[in-house]
Amino acid sequence: MGDRGNIEIAQPFADESVFLYTHWRGSEVTQILADCLQNDRTNDPSYLTRIIFQAMLGDDKSNQSFGISVGRPDDNEYDIPKVFWSEGHLTEGMVEYRDENYTFDEFVQRFKKEVG
Repeated sequence: MGDRGNIEIAQPFADESVFLYTHWRGSEVTQILADCLQNDRTNDPSYLTRIIFQAMLGDDKSNQSFGISVGRPDDNEYDIPKVFWSEGHLTEGMVEYRDENYTFDEFVQRFKKEVG
């Protein structure tokens, strides 16, 4: 039981991706990611990775239900959005999701949480 999901972050200049895992918010990973892509640190992969993971955690301070893995996800139920940057161009962030590539702005417009 759970709602397992991941967000993959392909860190520039690294051979393997980082996977950010949530046990209870898997169905929300696209909305979480879209919210995080609306900040001024999208051209800084280490900061953006932390921002995304912090958003996944929300107010949960427990030592369960979240994880970080390298190379492959540990557990998953949903399609995994993959964040990456064009080689050598950290200002050109993209998200691959369900065999489609989106700029950060396009991903935000497609998946941001509707308020109201």
